[in-house]
Amino acid sequence: MTVSKERKTSVFPLHWVVLSCALWCVSATASIAGERLVIQLKDFSRAELKTGGFVLSGETKLHINGKGAAGDRNAMFNKSDMFAYGWIINATTREVVWQMTRSNTNKDGKERVFDAGVTLPRGSYEAYFCAYAFSSGSSFSSYNYNVDPRHPDEEGKKSSEDGWFHWFGDLFGENFSRDWKRRSQEWGIEIRVDDTRPEITLFSVPKEFPNVLYKAIKLGENEHVRQPFTLSRPLAVRIYAMGEMARQNSLQDYAWIVNMKSHKRVWEMSRGNVQHAGGAEKNVEFNDIVSLPAGDYTIYYSSDDSHSFLDWNSAPPDDPFNYGVTLIASNPNEKSAFKLSSASNEERNVIVQIVRVRDDQTNSVTFLLKEDAQVHVYALGEASPGDREMADFGWILNAKTRQKVWTMDYDRSEHAGGAEKNRMIDESIALPKGEYTVVYQSDDSHSYDDWNDSQPFDPEHWGITITGEGDAFKMANVEVNPSAHATGVIAQIVQVGDNSKRKISFSLPRPTRVRIYAIGEGHNKEMFDYGYIENAATESVVWEMTYSMTFHGGGGRKNRMVNTTLLLEKGEYILHYVSDDSHSYNDWNTEPPDDPTMWGITVMEDKE
Repeated sequence: MTVSKERKTSVFPLHWVVLSCALWCVSATASIAGERLVIQLKDFSRAELKTGGFVLSGETKLHINGKGAAGDRNAMFNKSDMFAYGWIINATTREVVWQMTRSNTNKDGKERVFDAGVTLPRGSYEAYFCAYAFSSGSSFSSYNYNVDPRHPDEEGKKSSEDGWFHWFGDLFGENFSRDWKRRSQEWGIEIRVDDTRPEITLFSVPKEFPNVLYKAIKLGENEHVRQPFTLSRPLAVRIYAMGEMARQNSLQDYAWIVNMKSHKRVWEMSRGNVQHAGGAEKNVEFNDIVSLPAGDYTIYYSSDDSHSFLDWNSAPPDDPFNYGVTLIASNPNEKSAFKLSSASNEERNVIVQIVRVRDDQTNSVTFLLKEDAQVHVYALGEASPGDREMADFGWILNAKTRQKVWTMDYDRSEHAGGAEKNRMIDESIALPKGEYTVVYQSDDSHSYDDWNDSQPFDPEHWGITITGEGDAFKMANVEVNPSAHATGVIAQIVQVGDNSKRKISFSLPRPTRVRIYAIGEGHNKEMFDYGYIENAATESVVWEMTYSMTFHGGGGRKNRMVNTTLLLEKGEYILHYVSDDSHSYNDWNTEPPDDPTMWGITVMEDKE
């Protein structure tokens, strides 16, 4: 793996989070005799992270004075490491060259202090100081806060509170909030050089990478980046990406690239190709060369609802300003092969779109393909907790035979960002000409605009979207919700509720072979929701849905289905459907069938 680190910046208004380039040049009030102040990063009562860049024209001895804090290992319930500390990275290699640690600092009351000389070779450097949390305690309690400067009036967010008698704090006047404000104003680092050294140039952090193709950095919580791009010829791309990996080794903040022709992921951050990015153990990075053939691609980045550039809930990575993803041309002469493209054409030739699906919904759309077609299926849904089944998912049926021709299976799905149960399928399939029904079904929780866990990276597409693909595809060959005449439906009673007795008349001008498709409820060899056909002239039943002729219709065991053909003579008929007081369309008391919108009975002409 090639590891030659560099990173990049995107514009983002974060005045409340990061005071970039808090650089104080030499001043009479801030200088020490014989030394000149280069950088001062102080007062973290209103900011979590501060930084400044500087250039050394030659080998230089720096005098670094830093004051930070760490959890007291001897205090009850508190063994945390440094939560307020500084560090310096090489701005070209992005490697740490110095950092405050428990081992190289001395205890000074409640704080830890570094005061020593550090010699660095010629080069560009970036100094950082972060106070991402606050830990304080007494004999009776300990408090750990995640410091979120976006909410200064909340005086920090208490993330945990331990101790048998934590109420002693208020009783004895131990004002932890006041303690944090006082101490955080004193934290920081000052970097000085000898007065005889040449003038030191300062720059805004982070130092720009050369040959950047695209960057999406300084990303916050619930960020969802999607940027299409085109390669006119094969290109070796250096990908520098940082994210978050949970303890279960699943990535929470991460990037991936999709080939837009095959809809396959050609690269993604994964447990096997990332390495520690410094700071908290969950910070990870990918830094390597990926060779991509000519073609159309989309780069994605998705983050969850915590630990981001906007608010670190643990120690940040060593290169926090590059949190996100950057694409870099390995060869500067090849940059012209890369071109960003517009996302506005992503949903051309939409055949069916069932999106923004909410709880307990079953939606379906039927369409007719007049010619064979290649279609793109893009579906997002929810996996059931604890197993490899889907709770919110879609499928495609042959509208004539009612057989599934495609389904959103867990084993073929990929993580869709946010909570691990968010799943997606993004693929291309071939459909012969014919009539199809697209169904999407959701359970009673975790749906669009009512998430019970972190939302997916593309919440607006929660559901299923089918679009035509290829230059040969023509929307003129598609008919959405075709007429009953076009589909061959003679009579239909569907989406039947409880306690129903529905009927509809139909006539046959000649002897006709019909297909009967019915779904109902049956148990112990008896039907409770079922259909039948009556000869209107004789009032005799010519066909009835009995338990023995049915088979399992998917979902709960009592869902029964029949799909058969029958020759009916010329004449007048009445189609009936009867249901009992429970388990009916959209009011199921167990798992619904695979074809829920067809709960009822359909008679169609059998043209095969």
